[in-house]
Amino acid sequence: MIDHASMLARTRAVIERVAGAARTPPDVGAHTALGDGFWLDSIELLDVIVACEIEFDIVFGDLPPAALSTLGTLTRVIESQLLRTA
Repeated sequence: MIDHASMLARTRAVIERVAGAARTPPDVGAHTALGDGFWLDSIELLDVIVACEIEFDIVFGDLPPAALSTLGTLTRVIESQLLRTA
């Protein structure tokens, strides 16, 4: 299993591909908000969900809004999904 720091980096890379370099804040960390930090709108958040499902070979199902609040919360949801499928 991948360690948390590696998962955070992989999730960040997916988000950055969707957001683009111009909207990626310089001080990205687990605390960085997806909406107000990366400036992702609802359609782009959906793009992030689909991209994460493809990247990590998972299916989210119903996600609570809090799951998409920060890079860290999304990473924890991904880790949880990976543990379920292991």
